[in-house]
Amino acid sequence: MAENPFEAYGLDPTAGPEAITAKLRELAEATDDEQERAAIREAWEALTLHPSRRLDLALSAHPETREAPGRRPRPLRLGAPPPLTLADLVPLPSLVERLGLTTVVTGDEPLERDPILTGSSRRREP
Repeated sequence: MAENPFEAYGLDPTAGPEAITAKLRELAEATDDEQERAAIREAWEALTLHPSRRLDLALSAHPETREAPGRRPRPLRLGAPPPLTLADLVPLPSLVERLGLTTVVTGDEPLERDPILTGSSRRREP
């Protein structure tokens, strides 16, 4: 048994003897090769009959650090605000009134004729 049995047979290093036995039994029943069955039996003995050996092998197994293949990307946050449009940037009439402007900008004017940008918007005198 040169290779770590956790890696060789796709076993979870945190699994207990019962889970290891079940997985290795499935593998042994699925193969017709006697050499492979003998290797599975040897791995089972090392992992279930000798707890200290199982711990050493579990600690030397390399954990999987990649995400499982085929996993969907994370969903976008629910409740994220929609992107702003030009109409969202137009000052509200209440704000225009509070600022004392006489012209309401609707956002439909081209920038060349925009009363605020051209300075033609006047403040009301208090």
